[in-house]
Order: sequence, then structure tokens, then C-alpha cells
Amino acid sequence: MHKTTSFKPNSLKSTLLLSTALLGAVLTGPALAGQPVEARVQKLEATILELQRELDAVKQDQAKSATAKPAESPVVFKGGPAFEAADGSWSFKVRGRVEADAAFYDKSGGNNPVDFNDGTELRRARIGVDGKIATDWLYRLEADIAKGSRNDNTGNEIDVKDAYIAYAGIDYFRITAGQHKTPNSLEQLTSSPDLVFTERPLAVEAFNHRLTAGGDFKAGISAGYRGANHTLTAGVFGSNFAVNSNTAGGAANDEGWGVHGRGTFAPIQEKGKVLHLGASGYWRDAGGQNGFGGTNVRFRSTPEVSAVDGHRLVDTGNLAADTYTSYGAELGGVWGPFHAQAEYLLASVDQTGALSSLDFDGGYVQIGYVLTGESRNYRNGIFSRAKPANPFSLKGGGAGAWEIAGRFSTIDLNDGALAGGSQDNYTAALNWYPNEFVRVGLNYVRIDAERAGVTTEADAVVSRIGVSW
Repeated sequence: MHKTTSFKPNSLKSTLLLSTALLGAVLTGPALAGQPVEARVQKLEATILELQRELDAVKQDQAKSATAKPAESPVVFKGGPAFEAADGSWSFKVRGRVEADAAFYDKSGGNNPVDFNDGTELRRARIGVDGKIATDWLYRLEADIAKGSRNDNTGNEIDVKDAYIAYAGIDYFRITAGQHKTPNSLEQLTSSPDLVFTERPLAVEAFNHRLTAGGDFKAGISAGYRGANHTLTAGVFGSNFAVNSNTAGGAANDEGWGVHGRGTFAPIQEKGKVLHLGASGYWRDAGGQNGFGGTNVRFRSTPEVSAVDGHRLVDTGNLAADTYTSYGAELGGVWGPFHAQAEYLLASVDQTGALSSLDFDGGYVQIGYVLTGESRNYRNGIFSRAKPANPFSLKGGGAGAWEIAGRFSTIDLNDGALAGGSQDNYTAALNWYPNEFVRVGLNYVRIDAERAGVTTEADAVVSRIGVSW
């Protein structure tokens, strides 16, 4: 049995070169026949040396071809498809997240006649793009279309979140213009897939609400500094309200605006060990009517369950304000699989005319433990979820990452004659991260609230499955 010889292009080239050498020797033989033997030998040696050099060059080409890396594809997958220039100066990435909830309530006590409703909810369905332009410019555009899944569509089913461009051509600095999150509150700035619990704490939601208070996504401009273990960000933001100069009686209808800032410092910052300190705040001119029928500020919050039932147990009602402020202190840490976090927040309203100022406060404390040993991550003053060391797979894979956590959250919206109410929530959580993109969560929430003599005691269980890329 004999082997069939396979000729490759480079092998063929070597063969042809050798054949040419032999043919050359045969053809030059007669021409050299009349010359002295020594001269003929020298010419043949020169010819052989030249052919040897060419053969060596062919071998080098073959070696380079064998070791050369294949051309890199311009498309890479970083959770989602991303297109990148070879030199990294341009990029385009598709991003998104989907989160679906199911919530069940049991009203166990109190004199509140209102009951909660069980149900399901597409909590978030975001799609967007981000990337880089000409090395130094960054951009992001993202919208939430979750409301389009409801049967009570109002025509406002597309909710634009981030829509900005940023300049990052100065080391450690970034200037951002457009709609983006105001620099307020550790938990508010934490992306929803990275939250330990399904919903943010009561006070964080109340004092940073996008529509009725000063935080969350707003159009503006900000500048941020990011050092090795500290950050500082400040900006000026509007209110994102439609204004109309034709108001009745010529009343002022200017849009509200404010100055926002946040600073963080991490005296300990290494893999698996973090100590975070932070503070943030805002001062805002409330502007004119802003769509509240002559008033322009309102602090309120739903229980920390889900948007399945949006009933609010604490609510200041509409307040007519000249200016209002909010400040908060942050403390957080990671020590191996253990993590903890706390914030205390204050809000003050300078009411119009002779009305007295109002003060409200709230906060939370939470702790957690990753049972499989991973640690929560930390970057630029913000925590993010643990990435499983052994992603889940039924085909010889691991168990993913498992996490347990508990939180106490409180808010007080009472001041003098104003009875906005007070509420305490106690939450226990179990989270499973099959891989770094998927999260499955189960929360139990105990709700205790009181407002103007109306009390509510309830228990709730909410489950969430989400994917983000």
C-alpha cells in the first residue's frame, strides 16, 4: 500500500526551483565545455549558491505561512455583537436587557382597605447601541420598550434612557452631553442587572425619581474625573418637561434645572477586597408648572417588590417649591464572598410664598454572601454582580454563582402638618447567576407602612428572570 503524495503550492515551488537548477546545469554544460575545468567549476558553484539562497528564501516563506495568525474578524462578541476597527479607534456594539417579573401579595394586617394585586410584568426591555468614534469620542443610545407589552397602551411605550455623546480624550476625564443619569446615589447609579434585590430602596426611588424629583435620566452636561481609587463628577441637568409659553395668565413656565455632584473614595480596592466611601447631592430650581397643575415637586415610592402593582403607600402629594435639595452618604464593602452596602438620604423643599420648608429622610442597610465563593466587582465607584467561576451547564459544567442577601429599608415623608407617611421594608433575596449574562432572583418582602392613620401590613414574593448583554 503506498501513500498518495499531496503537492502544496510551496512544495511545488521548491520542486520547480530544483528542476530549474538541474536543467540549468544540463543546458550550461555544453556552453562551458570549451572553458578550462577550474572556470567551469567556479561558475557551477556560483550557480548552486544562488539557487541555494532562493531555496532558503522559499523555506522562510513556508515557515512564515505556517505560523502566521489568521486575520482577525472585525466582529467580536462581548455579550452582544460588537464591530471594532483593527486599531480600536472605532466601535459599534449592540446592547440590551430583558427582565420579567411575577409578584404575589398577602395583606396580613392594618386598616388600609386597598389590597394589592398579583400579576406579571415585563419590567424592562431595553435595546441600544454604544461605541467609540475617532478614538476619543464615545456614544450611547438606549430605549426601553417594555411598556409596549401592556394591554393599556397609552402611546408612550418608548422610553428613551441614555442618549449622549462623551469626550474621553483627556486622561482620567470624561465630558458627557445629552441625556444620562445624574451623579446621585450609589444604588441609583448601579445598573438594574447588577442590583442585589429586584427593586431599589424606598428613599433612593423617592428622592431620585426621574419625573417627580431630581435624579435618574435627565438631559444635561457633566464632567467626571476617574482616578485609581477615587471619582468626582458634577453636572448641570434640566427637567425633561415640555414647556409652553402660552400658559394661562402668563404664569412662569420655565423648566426646572439643577446642579448635581458625587464623589467617591476607596481606601481599599483590590480583587475581592473593597471599602467604598461616597457622598452625593443636588440643588434644583423647581421652575414653573412642570406638568403638575401648578406644583412641581413630589416625593413618593412603591414597596420594594415590583412594578406589577404600582400602589404607593407613602406620598407627599404635589408640592409648590421654589427650590429643593437632596444629599446622601454612602458606605459599601466587599470581603471575599461577603458584601455590604448602606446609604442615608435627606431631602428638603423650600416651598413658595410663606409656606415653611419641609424635610424628609430615609435610608437602607443591606448585606449579602455569595455561597459559591465569588466576589462582587467594583469599578469607578460602583458595584456590579459577581461573575460565576463555573458557569452552569448540564453538559459537564458548573453550578453558576449563588447568592443570599438581606436588606432593611426605611423612609419618612412626614413633616409637621404634612403627612406623606412612613414605611419600612424588610427583604430577603436568593439570586442565581447561571453565567455572567443571566440572573434569576427570588425576593421576599415584608411591608409595614403608615400614612395619616392608615396602616398597611403585607407580605410579598417576587421572582425575576433577566438577561443583559
